[in-house]
Amino acid sequence: MRKTFGVCAPLLAALLIAGCGSQPSYYTTQLDTSGGLGPGDPITHASATIGQVTGVSPIGGGDSEIAFEVNGSHTDEIHYDSIMTLNNLGATPSLDVMNVDAMSHSAPSGTRLDGASSMNETQMFITARGPGSFAQALGNAASFTQSTAPPPSAATVQMTQMLAQISQQTIATAVAIAPPTPDQIEQAKREALGVERQLMRNGKIEQAERLRASMGSMMGGITAPVNPTTLPPTAPNP
Repeated sequence: MRKTFGVCAPLLAALLIAGCGSQPSYYTTQLDTSGGLGPGDPITHASATIGQVTGVSPIGGGDSEIAFEVNGSHTDEIHYDSIMTLNNLGATPSLDVMNVDAMSHSAPSGTRLDGASSMNETQMFITARGPGSFAQALGNAASFTQSTAPPPSAATVQMTQMLAQISQQTIATAVAIAPPTPDQIEQAKREALGVERQLMRNGKIEQAERLRASMGSMMGGITAPVNPTTLPPTAPNP
């Protein structure tokens, strides 16, 4: 019996350690439009389900706080700069994990992450972060988790800057090819205000100001009146 116990004890300890390592981690995010998202709806990454929503609570201004858990084997897929994006195209809404930089640090349980109700809002968050703003994102995340966030690498800062430029260029190109309708412009304004509210609520003042300036510049270009001098002359009446 003693010999058997001696063999089983290390195995039992290994199983206990493995069980502890598979414990889920818990996070929160915020959405200005929940899109019917509720407890039990999936958290996905790279088309795979890695967790589930555990709660949806109103926080004012029409916004909601979303609590969710991620399976222990997938917690390293949640990063400080992850953007949780609502996907309600299918029969069941879900929250998709978008990682801006695959090499960024994993976020510990309890981190509050940026949340976007549409892909437009996801692009707005990237624009708001701007060059080098990943460091600020880490600092803000640290204030919520009461931990010290590691500093970003030069490669991370460069990646964030490149993604912000790509996002701005994509928006500019889309506007040039197919100018938005008045309804689309109003929707973009509402989405920008939702993102700005979230940034301000979470203490990301610099990012909110960057987004406001960027959206103001873009909207000014879209809605600017046409200069009459650029129109071709009107042919005289016969």
